[in-house]
Amino acid sequence: MMPSMKNRVLSRLQPRWVWIVAGILLAAAGVAAVVWARVGNPALQGAVVTPPAPTYDFSLHDSDNKIVRLSALRGKAVVLTFLYTHCPDVCPLTAEKLHETYRQLGATANRVALLAVSVDPKGDTPEAVRTFLTTHHVTGELSYLTGSYAELKRVWSYYYVSSNAKDTPPKTVDLVDHTSVVYVIDPSGNLRVFLPGNFDPKDLTTDLKILASEPAR
Repeated sequence: MMPSMKNRVLSRLQPRWVWIVAGILLAAAGVAAVVWARVGNPALQGAVVTPPAPTYDFSLHDSDNKIVRLSALRGKAVVLTFLYTHCPDVCPLTAEKLHETYRQLGATANRVALLAVSVDPKGDTPEAVRTFLTTHHVTGELSYLTGSYAELKRVWSYYYVSSNAKDTPPKTVDLVDHTSVVYVIDPSGNLRVFLPGNFDPKDLTTDLKILASEPAR
């Protein structure tokens, strides 16, 4: 997407995204619910985006070096989160909660895709990613996506995710400060719900079952 087009899209979405970002900050601060977001559809358990917001398309590589394009997942409910493999706390917790969600989905898992975008392009080596997936039991469940610093920074920007990762190989394993959020995208490619990184798997399972049952438009 050209910069001018990006500016026009963000201009149209700005009022809605302001509320989305505000909700993310509240969730990160430990607020249990975003009341304004529940009004549209109380059956959904996360913070509901009303009206649904279009999402930025991207292509990145998974742990098998295969290209994963967000728009190619139309027809499925998509979970999109942001992690790094050397994280000591939040990221492992998020991965384990995604594993529990996957288990709870049952047959619905066939209509769901779980994606994690790296927030540490230099630290998230192929070996580190494979180890992370194995350690947290999400191999074959979670597609862990990596790319160049420039590619990832563009995705972070469009999804309002901050990361202080550097564009140079670290001398040591560094901690990375980043936004912890879980987005849920419907089969039509629209952002419908978001949750904090320490979400309840039951809530995410409920939302995925509801959205995965909707037809793509």
